[in-house]
Amino acid sequence: MQGTFKSILVTVSVFILGASLSACKGEQQKKESNSEAVPVNIGRVQQVQERETIAVSGTISTQNSPANVSFLVSGKVVFVGPREGEYVKKGQVLASIDPTDYQLPLAAAKAQTDQARIGYERAEDEFKRMKMLYDSKSLAPNDFQKYKAAYDSARQQYEQAAASEKLSRKHLTDGTLSAPTSGYIAKRSIEPGDTASPGRVAFEIVQMDPVEVNVGVPETDVHLVKIGQKAAITVPALPGKSFEGTVRVINVSADPNTRTFMTRISVANRERELRVGMVAEATIHGDKMVSMGTIPGDAVVRDPQGATQVYVYYPDQKRVYTKRVEIGAAVNRNVEIKSGLEGRELIVLAGQAKLRNGLTVTATEQTGRK
Repeated sequence: MQGTFKSILVTVSVFILGASLSACKGEQQKKESNSEAVPVNIGRVQQVQERETIAVSGTISTQNSPANVSFLVSGKVVFVGPREGEYVKKGQVLASIDPTDYQLPLAAAKAQTDQARIGYERAEDEFKRMKMLYDSKSLAPNDFQKYKAAYDSARQQYEQAAASEKLSRKHLTDGTLSAPTSGYIAKRSIEPGDTASPGRVAFEIVQMDPVEVNVGVPETDVHLVKIGQKAAITVPALPGKSFEGTVRVINVSADPNTRTFMTRISVANRERELRVGMVAEATIHGDKMVSMGTIPGDAVVRDPQGATQVYVYYPDQKRVYTKRVEIGAAVNRNVEIKSGLEGRELIVLAGQAKLRNGLTVTATEQTGRK
């Protein structure tokens, strides 16, 4: 009898304990569910009428070919001025070599020129006197020709000496390297102590306003692109900023590897924010109006592999799940959804930074957005 009573007591105790634990667990899950609910704003894809656009990507380059600057003479470099990234003006001294090797030949050439000038001036005076006598029939023709030949020889020697001095002076001048145009130093390939030689590029100068975005337009879209069309340019390295460009060149032949047509878009760069080599996204605006579905650009997120996706809200579950989408052109602050959505889904427009797949949320539908 006593054993039966103990057994009943143990069973009741276990039942009560189990019920208590279940209640606590349910309460805890309820609290966790409430604490994990993230507030978000939701909305639907909006249909808008916009100009037909072509979205392409490329890189920024200079519009004009870089100016490669090199010495015309050889010698030991004794001075180098600007470094990469610095702005230089036309005529600014960039570098110079030791002038000694060109100063001495110039001095010798100058002395030779002075001596030749004296001989030439004497021969010229003598020739003028003899010509007067010859014109007055007081000098025989053969004698006059001798004076004329001496004069011609002195003049030739003087002209050769003067040309040699001019060349020596040029060599000395060429020992100082000056900027042939204004621009930015993109490359500096020479340092003090180096030996300069003709043809060896010492500096590369580039123009940074305007710049170009070089993109490849697929052959399926190239018929939509025309010279003079406007393009919206965004650069991942400069988030939140947009630039306006103009289509300048469309190649007449496709790249055999990519089957795309090289297109150059000129972009003003007065603040020098765009740099050569940056990756750029270009949206070229066509001439036709088309209907497209758009959502705010902030609503698009990327997975670890870089694929674009959005969070879709399911009212019956009060949860959000990611869905991959293909995006197209930028439309003001919105972005075109080319595929992945039917248009009836409720998309998370704000608050997605704290979300993860399957998370419970408290949703507020956003209306009247533009």
